[in-house]
Amino acid sequence: MATTAAISLLHHSNTPSFQDPMELNHILLFTAIATSALVVLQAFQPQSPGARARAAVVLIASVLAWLLARPIAGWLSALAWCALLVVPAFLQNRAWATRYQYRPSGSDRQSGSDRQFGSDRRFGITVSPVVLALIIVNVAVFILELLAGGSTNPMTLHRLGELDTHSVIFRHQYWRLLTALFLHYGAIHIFFNLFALLLLGPALERQIGGFLFAVCYLVSGIGSSVAVVLLTKLRLFEPVQLVGASGCIMGVVGTWIGFLLHHRHAPLARQRLRNIFVIVLLQLAFDVVTPRVSMSAHLGGLFTGFLLGLLVPAKSVSARLSISQIGGSAAPRAIGED
Repeated sequence: MATTAAISLLHHSNTPSFQDPMELNHILLFTAIATSALVVLQAFQPQSPGARARAAVVLIASVLAWLLARPIAGWLSALAWCALLVVPAFLQNRAWATRYQYRPSGSDRQSGSDRQFGSDRRFGITVSPVVLALIIVNVAVFILELLAGGSTNPMTLHRLGELDTHSVIFRHQYWRLLTALFLHYGAIHIFFNLFALLLLGPALERQIGGFLFAVCYLVSGIGSSVAVVLLTKLRLFEPVQLVGASGCIMGVVGTWIGFLLHHRHAPLARQRLRNIFVIVLLQLAFDVVTPRVSMSAHLGGLFTGFLLGLLVPAKSVSARLSISQIGGSAAPRAIGED
C-alpha cells in the first residue's frame, strides 16, 4: 500500500486533472515518502537486503528535493525510490527465482494448494484468482472508457456510471453506487488503485477464501458510495461526482483490521495490526494534503470493511496460523492516489 488509494472528485470545472504535471509531481513525492517510511518503520519488510537503509536515503533525498527543488521534487523522489528500492527488490526476486525452483511435496501435488493460492513461485509473484479477476475487470472498463470518449471526460464518466450524488438522491439511479467503483479518472488513478489491490488483496483472499473476499471488496465499495450519498443528503457536503476503486481498497484494509482483531491471539497478529494502522494514518494524511480526494468515501469503505472483517472466519486452521504472513516479504505497500 503505498497505502490505499482514493476516489477522485471530478468537478465539472477547470480543476486540474491527474495528467497535470504539478499534481503528478505531488503524488509521486507523497508516494515515495510514504512507502519509504513504511520500510523504515518496518511496517513492511522487503526481501532485498539493506532495504531499510536505502529507504532512509530515499526519505532524506525526498525532503531535500522538497526543500531545494519543489517543482520537480516528486520526480526526483520517484527516481530515487525506483533506483534504491524498486529495482533492487525486483533484481533480488529474480535472483532468488533463478536460484530456487519450487518443487511441491506430495501433499501439495495432491491438494493442488499452489494452484489454489494462485502463487507463481517461479517469479516470486503472488497472485490470487479473485484479485486477478478484479484487476482484469477494472482494466477492461478503463479500456471501455478510453473507447467511449476518454477516461477524463466528465460526460463519458457520467454516461458509464460515475457516482453522481444528485442523480442518486433525486433520480434514484442507485446502480451508480456500484458502477462508479469500476471507473477511473486517468491512467495514474487506476495504476495506484490496482497496485494497492495487488499488494493487499492476495494475502487476505488466502485467509478468508475467494468468495468472501469478493463480498468484502464489493460491499465495502458500496458502503463507501452510500456514505458519500448520505453525507450529501444531510447537506454536510456539496453534491459531487466520484469514481474509483479506492473505497473497495480501503474496505480491504478495514477487513484486515477486523479480521486481525477477531484473530488477535494468532502469531504476530498484533504486530500486523500496528502495521496496518500505520498504513491507515498515511492514507488519511494523503487525503488531507491532496486536493479532490474523498475522505468520506475512504472512511466509509474502511468502516464497512472493518465490520465485515469482524464477521468473516479464517478459511482453515492453517490459514489462521499463517496470519503472520501479512505485511511480510511480498512487496512494499503503496499509498493509493486519486
